[in-house]
Formats: sequence, C-alpha cells, structure tokens
Amino acid sequence: MDKPHTRELSHAEHSIRRYVIAITVIVVPAVTPAHAAEPFDKRRNPAWDGFRPPPVRSVEAENGRVLVNGRPFLPRLLYHAAHWHMGLREAGEKGFNVVQTYGISPETYRMDIDNAYENGMYSAAALNDLCDGSEASLQRVKKIVVACRNAPGLLVWMLQDEVNARRLAEPRNKPYRERPYEIPPERLKLTYDLIKRLDPVHPIWLNLCYGWLDDHKAYNSVADVKSDDIYPVPENPLPCVASYADVTVRGAAGKPAWLVLQMCPVRPQFGDKDRHPTMTEVRCMTYMALAHGITGLGYYSFSERPGSTWRTSESAPAFWAQWSDLNGELNTLSPYLLSPAIKGAIEVVILQGPTGAGPWGFPALHLSLRKTENGFFLIAVNGLNEPVKARLTMPPEAAGSLAAVRYENRTLSLQGRILEDSFAAYAVHLYELPLSR
Repeated sequence: MDKPHTRELSHAEHSIRRYVIAITVIVVPAVTPAHAAEPFDKRRNPAWDGFRPPPVRSVEAENGRVLVNGRPFLPRLLYHAAHWHMGLREAGEKGFNVVQTYGISPETYRMDIDNAYENGMYSAAALNDLCDGSEASLQRVKKIVVACRNAPGLLVWMLQDEVNARRLAEPRNKPYRERPYEIPPERLKLTYDLIKRLDPVHPIWLNLCYGWLDDHKAYNSVADVKSDDIYPVPENPLPCVASYADVTVRGAAGKPAWLVLQMCPVRPQFGDKDRHPTMTEVRCMTYMALAHGITGLGYYSFSERPGSTWRTSESAPAFWAQWSDLNGELNTLSPYLLSPAIKGAIEVVILQGPTGAGPWGFPALHLSLRKTENGFFLIAVNGLNEPVKARLTMPPEAAGSLAAVRYENRTLSLQGRILEDSFAAYAVHLYELPLSR
C-alpha cells in the first residue's frame, strides 16, 4: 500500500483552518443566541406555535393602567435578557410578556424589538445614555424612533434608567439627597418632546430609584408611565416594597405606576450572604406591590452587563424554573389584578402574631379588595417573616358560604361575613368570593 501523501501546513493555512473552525462553532444552532438576526424558529419548540402576541396598534393610559389595543394589560417585564444578554428565548419560554430591549444603531434597535416579539414578548426599548439632551444624542434618538415606531412588538420607550441618581460628587458639603440631578427634568424634556412628536402612539416610561416622592413629582412632566425600583434582599425587610409602591402611585398622579422588583443578587459587598430572593419572597413582593396599587411589574434581572459571569437560568436553575408558574398565575389573574380597588372595605383582627405596626410602619397584612364581574377578589399578603392568623370581615355584598383560595386547591368557609385564615411567613392568599344573592 502506498504511503499516504502528507505535507506540512503553512502558518497561513493553520490560521485559515482555525478561523473556519471558529465560525463553525458560532453557527451551531444549539448555541445560536436568541437575539441573532435569524427569526425565532417555532419548529424547534412546537409548544410556542401561535404564542406571538397581537401586534401593538395602540397603547393608552386609563385609570392608572396601560391599555394595549383597548384592553387592560399587566406588564411582566424582564430586565437584561435581550441583545448581548442572549436570553430572549428563555425569557419567552418562562412567560414574561415584556422585555427591556437595546441597540446601538437604528437597525439593531429594530432587530432586538422584532426578535423579542418573535419570542412572545413586547418591548420596552431602552434609550438610556442617549437621553442627555445633546444635539448628537437627539439626532440618534430621532433615527431610532423613526426606524422602530411601526414595529408590531414595541410597547413603550424607556428613558434613562434611575435618572434621579445623584452621581455627581459635588457639592460635597451637601447631603446626597440635596445634590443636583445628573440629568435634570428640563434636559430630559428635550428627548421626551422629540419622541412624542415622532411617535404619539407609544408611551414613554421613566424608572426612578430611592422611593422619594419629591423626585417623582419633579420628573412627572417627562413620563407617561412612572416606576421605581427596590431590591431588599438580603438586607431590608420586604415591606419596603409597600413603601416604594405607595410613593410611586402618589408620584405618578394618575398615570400608570409600575415597580421593578428583585430577581437577582445585587449586594456583592455581602459576600456569601448575597443571593437571589426565594420564589416565596418574590411572590410576596409581587402581590404586595399589586395590593398597593401598582399596575405593572418589572424584575431585575436575568443577567448583568456584557461579560458578566452569571445568568439567572444558570446560577439558580431551580429558582428560574418557578417563573413559569408565577407568570402563568399573573397572566390568568390579570383581569382581577387590574380591576379597581375598593379602599377600606376590609376589617382586620390579628388573632396570632404581631398586632402593631411592623417594619416600615405597615401592619402584618397588606390587603386589597377588587370588585369583579362575578364577585370580589381579595389579595392578602403577610409581609412579615413569621406566621400570622387573622380574622377578616368582608363587605356585605361579599357574604357567602365559601371562598375559593386560588392556586392552593382549597376553599374556605365563611361565617356570615367573617373569614379566618392562617398565613405562613411571607405567604400570599388570593380569595375569590361570589356576590351575595
């Protein structure tokens, strides 16, 4: 047998071979990022056929809620899953209905919005560092808005995140809260007015931080939707969420009020104590926010900045798996959760557990009664990290024999208008009560 012909490869040939192998690895479907130019392929995941939401034709604000195509809409928004975070497919599969999207050029902004839509989500297109009011930034914003304003998946424009942060070090002799804003409202208004002129259909969302009412009032003229963010775990008691929710609702002054809640670790200075919240804590924060009038929910975050070493789906896979349950629950209950609240309708007696004001000045239970087409829906949240037993007196119209406790596979007997129940630490009970006949 003849000896096989062999020869040394040149350095250039080695380089070419390495380059071809690298390209081959990148285009393997198993690792193709969900934000790539290739559209979402439903054949790979038949369960998602037909899941793409209706195209956005109108977005309006009414009674503190967002209406999409004339219907009340409860946003369940995920931060840091789009573009370079490469998590759109995972976010869509877990049932989020809005995702924060990004871009560099008008084309990449539009690509991100379209790919989020193909993965079953609307977009909150984040302009962030383009909101300084400079002529160069305004020109870039103009091109982005024109390229994206007719996208079927665009829900809102997002201006600079946490714009009220006092990042300026001066003047040092003033307390932090009294220092000037890095981007004051009058400068932000240049961007706001430009977007409103180019795109009157999509609202402009502005997220603040700190839960300070004066800041919300200061920026109210440059936002159609207001929000704040609060990440209490592991250092603060969860009722701080209620405080931030109250401030955001008051500061929004009738506009939709959203709240961005914690999904990931945010306190690296805590070392090993820094952690994801548990799903029990997330559910408590979520329904506490809703009970205090919030009509849109954000969660921070799926990943971090480019080059970060963690993604929630990888760093906490069991925790990430539970988001399907929470999103499905919120989706099913959204007509109830967006119904008008009846203030002061419930009388509460604590039978076991703390009876006075707790952390942040709130009682143990956070309650909100909603009137629905067929009855009443009561959100009841224990904001304490200890058990509570309570007696709740319903309004006369809600008197009946049984209440359905949603997502717990149980009913609860009422004694006239009286309902008694026990709450584990951070527990949420959702009661559906028929109208009294």
